[in-house]
Amino acid sequence: MRPCQTRRVRHAISLSALAVVSLAFASVAPRSRAQIDPPLPIAFTVAVEEGTEAATDAWLTEQVTQANAIFTASDTAFVEREHRTMGAEHAHMENRSDRHALADLLVARSINVFVVASLRDVDDPSLMRRGVHWRSANHPGTHYVILSAISGPTVLAHELGHFFGNPHSATPNNIMSYARDGEVLPFFDSEQLRRIRRFRRRFLANEELVLGE
Repeated sequence: MRPCQTRRVRHAISLSALAVVSLAFASVAPRSRAQIDPPLPIAFTVAVEEGTEAATDAWLTEQVTQANAIFTASDTAFVEREHRTMGAEHAHMENRSDRHALADLLVARSINVFVVASLRDVDDPSLMRRGVHWRSANHPGTHYVILSAISGPTVLAHELGHFFGNPHSATPNNIMSYARDGEVLPFFDSEQLRRIRRFRRRFLANEELVLGE
């Protein structure tokens, strides 16, 4: 297995992402700007196949931008801390073993997001998935997000919703639902927002996530 290669480290949200977050916090956040929690770190690991990464920088930025806009009401934001690459052997997730194997590549104390060329449904192999929140049998207690290159711009936000403990919803336009009835920004309901805040506190308290590294 070829080890991951670190390409670069980012310690600031892109200008476009920061603009979205700032506008959203200014309009709906119940707390003052000084009280808003620092952004949580995301470590992207992107599969490379035949010299081409499964996702572009612009694609990753758009995923983070949309997640920040949707998570605004929970006083939670995200920043890309690291961008690494992984070998072609991880480009196509065909079964559970492929998904479990990604745990060997985890970046400590960050939300790990793996981006692959394709992601097959493990329960119905005739279907391809856009994203999944996964718990590895190889390393019990670990969990991470896997995104397919076919993901739309809000898929990361949906999977982060699962990362923070939220199940699926039947409410149209809720980010945890698959139902959409118009071009509106998906949202979290009040119970989902409380759960996100609770899980955030837990992740920081047990140092699963660490800010500022």
